[in-house]
Amino acid sequence: MVRYLLIALSSWLAGHVYGQVNYCIKDRFAQTYTFDSSAIKVTTGVTYAVSARWPAATIDSLKLDVFEPDAAADTLTKRPFILLVHGGAFLAGNRADMHYQCMEYARRGFVAATISYRLGWNCAATDLLGVCVFCQGENYKLQTATYRAAQDARAALRYMAANADTYGIDTAWLFAGGESAGSITAMHATFWSQQEADVFAPWAVGEVGLLDTAGNHLPYNYTIKGVIDNCGAVSRDTIVLNNGNIPVISFHDENDCVVPTNTAQVISCTCSAFYWAAGSSTIHSRMQAAGLCHEMNLVPVSLNHCSYPSWNLVRRASCFLKRIMCNDCTGGNNTTVAAASCDTLQQLPLALPVVKMNNEQPLLYYPNPATGPVTLDVSNLLSAVPLTITLRDATGRVVEQTAGVVQPQYTLQTTLTATGIYFITVEGSTGVVATGKLVR
Repeated sequence: MVRYLLIALSSWLAGHVYGQVNYCIKDRFAQTYTFDSSAIKVTTGVTYAVSARWPAATIDSLKLDVFEPDAAADTLTKRPFILLVHGGAFLAGNRADMHYQCMEYARRGFVAATISYRLGWNCAATDLLGVCVFCQGENYKLQTATYRAAQDARAALRYMAANADTYGIDTAWLFAGGESAGSITAMHATFWSQQEADVFAPWAVGEVGLLDTAGNHLPYNYTIKGVIDNCGAVSRDTIVLNNGNIPVISFHDENDCVVPTNTAQVISCTCSAFYWAAGSSTIHSRMQAAGLCHEMNLVPVSLNHCSYPSWNLVRRASCFLKRIMCNDCTGGNNTTVAAASCDTLQQLPLALPVVKMNNEQPLLYYPNPATGPVTLDVSNLLSAVPLTITLRDATGRVVEQTAGVVQPQYTLQTTLTATGIYFITVEGSTGVVATGKLVR
């Protein structure tokens, strides 16, 4: 009876560690798709907000399109959600520009949506080719357009959180992303506080209102757990550090002059005097220095804008988000287009060393509590060699595993840096032969 109670307790803990539901699932949310496109349900033209266009009195009815695995094909009733925002310098573009990525994320098991948002810098109607008459637009108008786009993205996030049951969304796992201006929008929607937005555009509240009151009056009760940044930037590099440990995966061309990879003015290829922004490389450096999870995928020596292949961007970003959900968020630098691999990544069950099997032997190890290397004395277990020794954290994630141990003593190579409980399992030729528990 005790054993079954412990198993039930471990299942409950695993569910609560991962936002009630475990999405660290083999062959899902990975670089390889799970569903055929015929199994994806697409709902188009959903109104999520009604907002006044700036500065005219015209009212815009803002729409979004949702891509989700069909209930008939999917065993999950709730899925993680990704909001994607198209690019176009806050002047052009269409939500259909992100349909390919929405479909590919949905095929991997996510629910994904793409939005239309209010465009334009209050430019002349005849300005079809230039940026407000060939770069003569005023900087404050671009800043207002940037602020307004973040308003709309936040309205969309409020709408999707409020209608999560309709689309089978688990609001514990919401992500945001975009391309170019859409990536700038997604990051500001995630990282900006009202105070930080006011520093960027002090006049914007008077012209278009607060960040979280435009478009609809739904509650702001969601949290973003990660961002997909494709050639984007933020108004200040410090905002990614001021607003929680939110992982970011970035894709950028090294010498992009439309949206800077480092810190520079946006649209600086042919124009000047537009606002300064911190691009993906600057964000990556800041997050690395702070010990936050971030992955930088750089297209080296490239003058292009947003040239990272979309098919591979989806694969790499899916694996990054999966690692967040698996509590295994790792980052770094990548300058190749080799696809990440996470198909086999899955959450292991919680170790239960307090429940001893009939053939288990005492396991001696020291020191405990541990702050450095831990030595195991397995001399009484050598009849079952070779041994496999596994160290897991409290969520069941493998921290260290070594097979083929035959010596009487073994030292764990992993330095335990996170406070918590860790479990040791020793398996031999007869199965599990010893277990133990470490405290850090």
